[in-house]
Amino acid sequence: MALKTPQQYIESLKDGRVVYIDGKRVDDVTTHPILKITNNWVATDYVMNLDPRYQDLLTDLDADGERVSFALQRQRTKEDLMRLREVVKLWARTCFGKPSGAKFVAKDGLNAVTVVSQRIDKKYGTNYAKNVEAYRKHLQKNDLAFAMGLTDVKGDRSLKPSQQVQHKDFYVRIVEERKDGIIVSGAKTHISQVAACNEVLVAPCHAMTKDDKDYAVAFGIPVNTKGITIISAAPEVNEGYSLFDHPITGSVYINDAMIVFDNVFIPNERIFLKGEWEFAGQVAYMFADFHRLSAETYKAMELELFTGAAVLMAEYNGIEKKPHIREKLTWLVMYTEMIETLGLAAVEHCIQEEGSDLVYPNPMIANICKFQFADNWHQATKYLQDISGGIVATCPSSKDFDNPETHDILDKYLAGKAGIPTEHRLRMIKLVREMSSSYEDVLTIHAEGSLEAQKLSILIMADFDRYKAAAKRAARIDDGKKHELFDNLPEFPPKL
Repeated sequence: MALKTPQQYIESLKDGRVVYIDGKRVDDVTTHPILKITNNWVATDYVMNLDPRYQDLLTDLDADGERVSFALQRQRTKEDLMRLREVVKLWARTCFGKPSGAKFVAKDGLNAVTVVSQRIDKKYGTNYAKNVEAYRKHLQKNDLAFAMGLTDVKGDRSLKPSQQVQHKDFYVRIVEERKDGIIVSGAKTHISQVAACNEVLVAPCHAMTKDDKDYAVAFGIPVNTKGITIISAAPEVNEGYSLFDHPITGSVYINDAMIVFDNVFIPNERIFLKGEWEFAGQVAYMFADFHRLSAETYKAMELELFTGAAVLMAEYNGIEKKPHIREKLTWLVMYTEMIETLGLAAVEHCIQEEGSDLVYPNPMIANICKFQFADNWHQATKYLQDISGGIVATCPSSKDFDNPETHDILDKYLAGKAGIPTEHRLRMIKLVREMSSSYEDVLTIHAEGSLEAQKLSILIMADFDRYKAAAKRAARIDDGKKHELFDNLPEFPPKL
């Protein structure tokens, strides 16, 4: 069937899945007033794939001559990664900085198990790579939306998965092995848009020890599989919301849900890791490599929006020429362009997987880029709020602005610079309120991995031998340790 229409995608969600939101079981996720926000956002993928303006970028012809989503293709070259980056940029610009969730996160998980499955097969003679490719074809041929189930609920963070005290299901684990598959239990959390997806791809969230081998498991499964329960995150809007007051949250409800697996059966052909504990961390880190690239790409697009709002609020408030405002705007421009440039560099210096035709983003650069945008986000928020003013916190509702009894009052007293319609200023204020919310602050810090996760990755990959060799040469220290970059350099200063 290849590419679905948006209507076919929506219809595919009527499959008996078990979803809860705000304390109630949802009979039909396609008619729920808040879940429809997620569905329509995810459906943007299907709208754009069928649009002739974007098809050459977003889709490819497969071996059977059918159009399939490019996001589901194997990444073999730098050009593939560059194109994937352009896909994410288009998604992000279209959806106000939040890429359509049909394939955005889980494509990075699919790329991760594609790379690591070959490593496992090479060591153990398993057939995981074959399973991954069959799963890829299934996703392509049916044009499925799929979510990435990575983050376990974890319980006591000081204890390993196998050491947990209250119960053993803080991490998804294998509870039984059968001839035809495995039974798993546990819970994943922060799983974006899973209630609006057809499948979920599950993988370990960090490295494991031998004692944790039951938790070293990766698989793909339909979300309506018996034993799966989805509990949606609390929405940022309520029924009856307006796009004036909620321009972003009324358009994008990421729905970072919890998925509970209660003795769920996974058939053998859907398994990509089963007890090979030493590869659990490799899957997690490879996912991070790909997803860091996705994250910094969409964040660069979100920062376009963020910086644009700051510039407009400065103009609407009549303060755009003030020196301290110009300084803040300059910082925001540098921040925005730095993230764009570092993300591009991660692709330009991508890594070729040894013994394979696959590539992945440069892990060092990708982690540095993600750390920089997350670590600087609160400063950017501070500048945006400072430029915009206290009205961001105290602005009346659009219902008051639309009320004939109060409209003229608000139109008169909430005006800014002459020539700027009051409505334009109020709409921008509402946008700033959403972009600088505590939700956005937390999301930016923790999505795609916490700050500590990036620092740990950077520290592990750091080329300290190179740094030390440079310092020892300048200090004229010869301890007998050689380094190829410095050993053959000419003597300096030269003896003339």
